[in-house]
Amino acid sequence: MRKKLQLGAGSLSTVLLAAGVLVVLNLLGMAFFHHWDLTEGKIYSLSDFSKKVMRDLNDVILVKLYFTADLPAPYNANARYIKDQLSEYKAYARGKMKFEIIDPIKDQKENEAQGLGIPAVQINAVEKDKIEVKKVYMGLAVLFEDKREVLPLIQSTANLEYDVTLAIKKITSDTMLTVGFLSGRGEPGLTDELSVAKRELERQYSVRAVTITPGSLIDPDVRALLVVGPTDSLSAFELYALDQFVMRGGRVGWFVDGVRVDPATQMAQNLSTNLDVLLAAYGIKVNKDLVVDTRSSRIGVMQRQENLSYQTIVEYPFFPEAVTFDKGNLITKDLGTISFPYVSSLDTAAAQQQGIVCKTIVRSSEHSGRKTEPYMIQPLQRFTLDDFPERDIPLAATVVGTFSSYYNAHPVPDSGVAGLPPVISRSPLTRMVVVGDGDFMRDRSSRNPGNIAFFLNIVDWLAQDEGLITIRSREATSRPLDPNLSDGARWRYKYANMLVPPLVIVAFGVVRWRVRRAKRQVLIDLWRGTRNARKP
Repeated sequence: MRKKLQLGAGSLSTVLLAAGVLVVLNLLGMAFFHHWDLTEGKIYSLSDFSKKVMRDLNDVILVKLYFTADLPAPYNANARYIKDQLSEYKAYARGKMKFEIIDPIKDQKENEAQGLGIPAVQINAVEKDKIEVKKVYMGLAVLFEDKREVLPLIQSTANLEYDVTLAIKKITSDTMLTVGFLSGRGEPGLTDELSVAKRELERQYSVRAVTITPGSLIDPDVRALLVVGPTDSLSAFELYALDQFVMRGGRVGWFVDGVRVDPATQMAQNLSTNLDVLLAAYGIKVNKDLVVDTRSSRIGVMQRQENLSYQTIVEYPFFPEAVTFDKGNLITKDLGTISFPYVSSLDTAAAQQQGIVCKTIVRSSEHSGRKTEPYMIQPLQRFTLDDFPERDIPLAATVVGTFSSYYNAHPVPDSGVAGLPPVISRSPLTRMVVVGDGDFMRDRSSRNPGNIAFFLNIVDWLAQDEGLITIRSREATSRPLDPNLSDGARWRYKYANMLVPPLVIVAFGVVRWRVRRAKRQVLIDLWRGTRNARKP
């Protein structure tokens, strides 16, 4: 009996000690916020930029989470994740963020939610062994002074930090930077062919088309100018306006094709837009070629046999999938894959000779090559390893430095208008990005999230609004298996992923069971030895 009382007292002391430790840990956790995130990209922790945004708040913001309680899976897990992440935002705001969780239906605040632009949606839920349609709310509003930013429907936690941080940054900023798209020379339209990129940019920037007219230079309010896939030749004055924009310190993204491709007729020919002479003055050249790569996208090809038409899915080397990035560059350090339809290679040797800092940020794979005129782009043609003799072909590059004007050695074109500013012969320190493709950011290519992330990162880098790059890119990572792996290697990877994790858990359980069994046997032996020693 006495032994039982001693054991009971010992157990009670252990429980009280454990409870005390938990209380102390909770108090410390409230005072010093921290958690451990073991994922490679720290995707379950706030980025340093988000923490800085919260620490730099000058006044109190109010975040209202309009979420229905008791959501079915997987939305209930999303709700918990969102609440945890908003709590982390609040911890770093140092009293400058208020956070409310509202169930619009139970709290009778449906009109309030809908007035902010958060709609009721219907989802399927299993209740009492029946599938029922349930009305729910899953939105968030950020309020500051008389302004508001709303995430009307949060169905996934992917890019949640980016969305929330962007909303807070946008609502607390006084101005929006302007991004311009050159237009008038066969570029893709902002509202039809670039609608996805435009919509994403407008969350952060003022976006507008820029048309150069004779006698009118580019507005200096344009923070970054994007030259995306022109197909017609630029006039002499348009080239001059672009040059002087750079000379004033303007930042330009050159997304220029070296080859014009018509997929409908499967014809391709070298493209001349007159930009070559301007880029050459800055030490940049987009080659007249098409890069082919063994790591490429698949496309559907219609075939016909007798009276039967069918579609075949084939690897298309003219659509390289780039996975070789400069991991030290903010634009590309966390990207997974970028799909380039009909991309041309770059030559930046002249830039380096001029003392300009030029870094290749995207390269082809270790099995790639270049095709020149005459171009054969038929999808069903046969390729051999001899078609891919090169590796690490430059596809995109950043260029930073002070640039000399093309018009230092060439006459200034007559604009027909008097009163233009004098010619600027050399730029201050500025930056450019050059990509040998003007198609990867178009709507038809935006299904690959890496494409849009890459394009947006470029714009942020040009506009020097780089903090959001670190958030956006780490959500856009895709790591497919190497397409050059043999079938046997693929089989081994597949079954290793299926079998190794459960086997590790089983092995850990067996080891733990044997250790506990051995400890128990030791205790039994000690008890028996003590008991025998007490016998007369």
